Amino acid sequence: MWLRPFTNTHARGRPLPLRDLRLAVGFFAGCLILYVLGGPRVTGGDLPVWQAVLPVLVLCTATAFRSTVPLAAVAVGTLTVGVQMAAGGGLGPLLVYTDLLYAAALYGAPWLCRVLQFGTIAATLAATVALVLLGDRSEGVTTGVLIALVLISPVWTAVLIRNHKERADAERQRAAQIDRLAELDRKTVLQTERTRMARELHDLVANHLSAIAIHSSAVLSLTEAQREKDGTAEEDPVLQALSVIRENSVQGLAEMRRMVVLLRSDRGVADDWDRPQLNALGALVEQARPAADAAALTLHTDLPETFPEVSSVIEVTAYRIVQEALTNVLKHASAGRVRICCEAGGEQLTISVDSPLARPDGRSRQRPVEQLMTGAGAGLAGMSERAALVGGSFDAGPDRTAPGRWRVRAVLPLAQNP
Repeated sequence: MWLRPFTNTHARGRPLPLRDLRLAVGFFAGCLILYVLGGPRVTGGDLPVWQAVLPVLVLCTATAFRSTVPLAAVAVGTLTVGVQMAAGGGLGPLLVYTDLLYAAALYGAPWLCRVLQFGTIAATLAATVALVLLGDRSEGVTTGVLIALVLISPVWTAVLIRNHKERADAERQRAAQIDRLAELDRKTVLQTERTRMARELHDLVANHLSAIAIHSSAVLSLTEAQREKDGTAEEDPVLQALSVIRENSVQGLAEMRRMVVLLRSDRGVADDWDRPQLNALGALVEQARPAADAAALTLHTDLPETFPEVSSVIEVTAYRIVQEALTNVLKHASAGRVRICCEAGGEQLTISVDSPLARPDGRSRQRPVEQLMTGAGAGLAGMSERAALVGGSFDAGPDRTAPGRWRVRAVLPLAQNP
């Protein structure tokens, strides 16, 4: 526990202890080689083997902890080198000590780095002044330069590297902060746009649907009261169509309100939150049957009794494609037979809706103003986009195998692609 205050917490990406251990072993081997080869010594005279090897062993042991406990390592190194130099040690321990100074300034606490900067300068000046006053002036200055190279150079080199790392860390943090702010701005803009879309849908489209539902309900109520008064049991086909209009407007209004809630929310909705289901395709076709009868269209369905388990996104996509295809049939197809087919085989769901081509004059059953409101070609583009978003395929056009027919076909995976 007494080592805890000296533990380095400054440099991110500092060398691993294993690297320090390898460096210590390398220093020890180099010092032994210098000793065997009779390398230069600070003072004259030969030293016993133990007196030459023991300080090197202590310094190399301190090197093994140069990045984990830099203060303790440099303190032990300073004491050992002081004793060694006083006894006339070799150059090897002095070189090891320069690495300890470098590591302490680089990996140590900020206060330790500052102490080493000013401490090495003060020690160099004091030693130089003492040598000049006590000995030869020229020799004292030369020795002072050598001391500066040993003490000041490694410390200030470490300071330069440390400042570079600190600036790099600051730039990385600033860049990360800018990214977070940009993402926050993007989310804010997106939520603002979603809120604006929800407001426009509620104030414009939803109000129009509400008006259609209210007026159609009022007409049906008045007509029902008149029929009861007159005692008429037969229902007018116009009133049947008006009833379908009311049901569609009420259903569209409910879906529009759910969409408004979804747009205003930043978390989405649950998968089972009143979403369209494949099992409701039969009901969807039955809902369109009165309008089809009025257009002399006969609807035939080929749907499985039970649909396979699919993800909610695939289920909604399949339902919307069938819904849009039926809408296009009711708007554009000429009189005849319409077939709605849904097949599940292998790992895909195949949906096809084939119908008679549009009338030869190319005119839709809609009025020009209504065509502008619905948007020409938007339905096909929307179905193609829905299929592509889930990793499926979509094709629509004249059926080559059956002249005079128009076919819409979508192939969707049973599981949503990641």
